[in-house]
Amino acid sequence: MDGPEFRDRSPRHSRPRTTWRIFRGLAAAAVIAGAAFLAAGFIYGDPRFSGLFEVSRGTGPGTAMAGQPGQPAVAESVRTDTPPPGVEEQDEPLGHPQKPDVASESYKFLATNDDGTPVGYSPCRPLHYVVNAALAPEGAERLVEDAISTISRATGIQFVDDGPTTEAPSQSRIPYQRDVYGERWAPLLIAWTTPDQAPQLKGPVIGTGGSTHFSFGDGPKSFVTGSLELDAPQIAEDLSQTDGSAYATAVILHELGHVMGLEHVNDPVQLMYPEIGAPDGLAAGDLNGLYQLGKAQCRKDL
Repeated sequence: MDGPEFRDRSPRHSRPRTTWRIFRGLAAAAVIAGAAFLAAGFIYGDPRFSGLFEVSRGTGPGTAMAGQPGQPAVAESVRTDTPPPGVEEQDEPLGHPQKPDVASESYKFLATNDDGTPVGYSPCRPLHYVVNAALAPEGAERLVEDAISTISRATGIQFVDDGPTTEAPSQSRIPYQRDVYGERWAPLLIAWTTPDQAPQLKGPVIGTGGSTHFSFGDGPKSFVTGSLELDAPQIAEDLSQTDGSAYATAVILHELGHVMGLEHVNDPVQLMYPEIGAPDGLAAGDLNGLYQLGKAQCRKDL
């Protein structure tokens, strides 16, 4: 009698995360580099902004595991670079995205699956986050919390504040850090930092952010963690200006939009436009895109 067959379900994830940079431009506006998706990685840049460019940070393979996701590994193959599957995953979404009052198609997704659905976070588990606020400027106490509340309402994703962290930002952050955060995906890291600590913030760059997506073989992708770095000295300077808090909030919301899975658009009314003019917050297109991302599939296998 033949033995059981096992499909190779090798886990794959981008390493490090997809990345975006916000650039501070003239008249206190934030100018954000555009994007182009290339093969196995991401490379960013916008020829409209002279001297502003980005390069991809690359990707890396996950550790292979034979057998079905969510089942014990067979033979001696084990899952070494991913947490146990389905941690905190429920049968139904924990929340529901708020349907926008105005319909709009002025949004784009950073990545989509083969069936055309956007890559997002599982709505059936909370998205934990930690904040390294050691260098947070005066007046920034509620900026992150308020922006996360706004994104949570728009997507239905339930965020959980795991409190402060001393984890420093890294251009090659590991998505599973068992010794630091236990047997789960690392929480979203939000760090107030400086160009000395995070070289990617040098020059006009005011913030970076993105998420890591994970998949088994050719299966659907989902984001599992991410990080967001904010240039504390630049934002401190903004906070001392009129409307500085609104601009800082717009920067954080824009970056969280990328973290959740939104790409830039050509509509200047939207917050995901590559330049922040008036800091009016999320517009109809942004909200409709976040609404769709909030309906991503649940993933008990991750």
